[in-house]
Amino acid sequence: MATKKIKSKTPYTSKKSVLLIIAVLIVLVGGYFAVGWVQAYNSAADQANIVSIRELIINAVRGLKKDAPIDPKTGDVYFPEARLYLPNPDTPQTLTYLNDAGDGSDSKSEISVSTYPVFGTANLYEARNIKQLFDAVPKFQACARGVKLVYKQFPSSDTTNVLQRTVHLNNGKTLYVYQEKNCPELGNLSIMMKNLKSY
Repeated sequence: MATKKIKSKTPYTSKKSVLLIIAVLIVLVGGYFAVGWVQAYNSAADQANIVSIRELIINAVRGLKKDAPIDPKTGDVYFPEARLYLPNPDTPQTLTYLNDAGDGSDSKSEISVSTYPVFGTANLYEARNIKQLFDAVPKFQACARGVKLVYKQFPSSDTTNVLQRTVHLNNGKTLYVYQEKNCPELGNLSIMMKNLKSY
């Protein structure tokens, strides 16, 4: 009686298993890259969506204040409507101001002084989506309002501003320098204000 040789199915099964593993790996790697591409696309779309809104916010703030005139000979910075000047502050930043006797905004200041670029602008550019952008706006607005110079102290109920110093002007008036709590970066600017003079 002849014995029948039984062929082993192992090579075929092994090839099938290897092909299955390769197929699974291709699907997993492809899925990983697909998720990465989708995330990159969504991130780029988020960035594109906030560009115009960010620029509108920055331009709106930039349009509120004007650059303080500088005497080219001395470097003194003038705030003409308030008849005040700051002896050469020796700062690379442009000082901007808004003359506001209470009718231009709710700042209650005779004048508000800030810088250009406004502190907090970088946070707007670092925002990756609309939520992060709008989370950065309050600080940006506080820094844009800047240091407030007033002849009458704010009421004690005001929790937004901190009295930084009192300046006795050469015209006999007393000027109070307030800084927004939400913008500690304005500290150096408020220190500069101790040198203010009237003309």
